Amino acid sequence: MYIGAGLVADSLTDLVMNGRKQGHPGRHGDQPAAVAWVNIRRLGSVQAAAHAGLEALSIGVREGEPISLAPLIGLPRLRTLTAYPGTLADPPGLEFLGLGPEEWHVLLDAGAVPRSLSAAAIEVHGDRHPLPIVAIANELLALWDRPPITRTTLEGRLGPVG
Repeated sequence: MYIGAGLVADSLTDLVMNGRKQGHPGRHGDQPAAVAWVNIRRLGSVQAAAHAGLEALSIGVREGEPISLAPLIGLPRLRTLTAYPGTLADPPGLEFLGLGPEEWHVLLDAGAVPRSLSAAAIEVHGDRHPLPIVAIANELLALWDRPPITRTTLEGRLGPVG
């Protein structure tokens, strides 16, 4: 099942003159999709997803070792990558990167956060205390000389008013 926007024509004029394109939503004729999902239900590898028109890649739950993103290096249109925690071995230069807290720690500790990023997401699954996540966000913000997330601590006694 495909959910989301899809290319129906190259332009408004093309749509009016020739009608809608045939084929799978999100695909341009017989070309591969611009968005790909690598997980246990969809594509099994990054190699299967990699092509010159790929713009966004999501790596979800899968079995096996973390995967290398080497096949993605040099793809001219790839700008966005999201990955479930524990799935990545190495991120390429991107404009957006969404990773779990552990993956961000690895990149931050190694000084390997891609400098090409314009935005980032910390993908948190399950119940996690927010302060370690804020600390990661502040480390990322510091890389671009951005102000940190402000923390305010309130102290007091909770109990009946009386």
